[in-house]
Amino acid sequence: MTIDSHEAARQWNKEKSHFVELLDLHLVHVERGKAVMRMPYRAEISNGTGAVHGGAIVSLCDTVFYLALASIYGREQDTTTVSLQCSFLAPALPPHDLIAEATVLRSGRRICYGEVHVRSGEKLVAHATLNFLNTYPEEKPTAS
Repeated sequence: MTIDSHEAARQWNKEKSHFVELLDLHLVHVERGKAVMRMPYRAEISNGTGAVHGGAIVSLCDTVFYLALASIYGREQDTTTVSLQCSFLAPALPPHDLIAEATVLRSGRRICYGEVHVRSGEKLVAHATLNFLNTYPEEKPTAS
């Protein structure tokens, strides 16, 4: 499956959720099993020290990994985050935007595993590993 990265970014920006809008996340590039997003530095997402809040970084990781998965399974595939372990390696200080690069390392029918590297300028500020679960309509409980 060939992915038109520009069309994917256009479609993403048209359909993004309110939370993604609030964080101002931008899809930069997508290809099969990989995605890159940018989150501009803004004072509104910083903590008391002026660094980007860890919760905003974790949300960036979760979102960019979802898009890497969608490049394999399609956006119509129901999936949910099972686990996300994020290690903060350095403060993400102004003036740099954060760039997150996601890679799917294992894409099974059910369980998907991968990682995200987050950079602020040239500095690696966070590394996350993630497990997502693909779910299917036939698994949903029926009303009795």
